[in-house]
Amino acid sequence: MEKNKRKKLIDEIILFINYAVPEDERQNAVAFIEKYKQDDLVLALLREFYATLPEAREEAVVRIAKLMARQDVFLLVVSTTGKQHYLYAVSREGVVFLNEYGKEVDGQILSFFHLDSHEDFLKSCSSPEELPEYHADVEETILCPACGVTEGEYHLLGCIVEVCPWCEGQLSNCNCRFEQMGVDELETDEQLEKFNDLLTAKGRIPFRKEQSPAYPSGSAGLDG
Repeated sequence: MEKNKRKKLIDEIILFINYAVPEDERQNAVAFIEKYKQDDLVLALLREFYATLPEAREEAVVRIAKLMARQDVFLLVVSTTGKQHYLYAVSREGVVFLNEYGKEVDGQILSFFHLDSHEDFLKSCSSPEELPEYHADVEETILCPACGVTEGEYHLLGCIVEVCPWCEGQLSNCNCRFEQMGVDELETDEQLEKFNDLLTAKGRIPFRKEQSPAYPSGSAGLDG
């Protein structure tokens, strides 16, 4: 974000604070912004929080913790002076309030983070105080230039950056997929699903930043 736009955003947050936070808490609320003044994601989150005030509670933010992240989408927990805790989904595309921390979340969120049920989600929910604090200086996300997954995650099937676990070449270019399937081409969804099962059983190689420079950013997929 440009410097002027960031300053405008900070000014908006301070304006909302003046209306949304009790007078005796405003100084600390404004001081908290300083901690994340270079982090566009958190600034957008703070603006959303103070503009909408979950449950209409007039409280200041005192801590932001990271629950999990995938493909540059963060689940962040906002804690307030009133010891309330709220869960947000935050990305460069926007900020979405999900619920009070620990309560039911939308099924699409569960699916996106590869969680099968609300019970699985709750297993990831440590007490807010035990969650790692979100630090902008260590949250620089490394993304696959082709499919957008974060470092350590498996590529989306068909990504040209993915490394073949059989020959350690470029999975979308080598012949291993055809040899493993015993075909000349992968043409149907059923074939792709079966190949994905074989790939998983062999042991997919997750994305690492070292993979990026060697590959271009376009993809012909696995069906060619």
